[in-house]
Amino acid sequence: MIRYIVQVYYEGKNYFGYQRQPNISTVEETLLQALIETNHIISAQNNWFISASRTDKNVNAIGNVIGFNSEKEIILEQINAQLPKDNSIVCWSHTKVKEDFSPKHSLKKKYWYLAEKGNLEDEIEKEISKMQKICSLFEGKNDYRLFCKNDQRNTIREIEQINIMEEQGYILFEFVAQSFLWEQVRRIVGYIMNYSKLSVELKNTKALLRTRTDIDSLNIQPADPNNLILVKQYYEDVKWIVNGKALKIIRDKISGILRKIKQEEVQKRLILEYIKDLNI
Repeated sequence: MIRYIVQVYYEGKNYFGYQRQPNISTVEETLLQALIETNHIISAQNNWFISASRTDKNVNAIGNVIGFNSEKEIILEQINAQLPKDNSIVCWSHTKVKEDFSPKHSLKKKYWYLAEKGNLEDEIEKEISKMQKICSLFEGKNDYRLFCKNDQRNTIREIEQINIMEEQGYILFEFVAQSFLWEQVRRIVGYIMNYSKLSVELKNTKALLRTRTDIDSLNIQPADPNNLILVKQYYEDVKWIVNGKALKIIRDKISGILRKIKQEEVQKRLILEYIKDLNI
């Protein structure tokens, strides 16, 4: 058998989350069924099927990654023909990897979050500057216990960088890290967007990121999952083979995933930025 990895685009709003669960429609289950129906795999267990990330309900992805063993040469158009006709899931590139390769072990991940400007002050450049300073406090190794949904994992993580870009009507947050905790990005964005309303105690971001703190909860709602996008998984020495037809589909579909940004020129710039980042 040959081990493959495949980059996958999907729209989270159409499914009950990514991870397969009994009797409900999920992204992972839909992908598995397409691979089985096209004879690329027999089952998840037999073919060591693994997903790089398991995103929450309503979260989108441009570049999540699946891995599996197969005796059959990958034919992406055949797999996509078995996926939903609305192209809410599209497999758009693949490559062969070593037999022990797990897509979970990416070097880092990139997320985008699109936040509405809402009632921010007219002097948006000053507001962006303030938010960027707050974001810089989250960079590096910290204890994110107050900025995640507890699932018993170690809450110490290292965020490589957080960038903020202003778009007309929206603020684009870009997060890069090796790994993220459950709801971590959405809770950080929720904190930053509500910062001006917080008490003096909760504005002490550095204190909140320490392991020892008297605060048990921030009582801030995580940002809306519909605006969160898993952009890319990074691996060393991986050269993707891109399917031209599928790439055209996702170029069009990224405009849909960024549908809240109504300005066409902004959409085009973000799409080109992403495609350029793929080095293809």
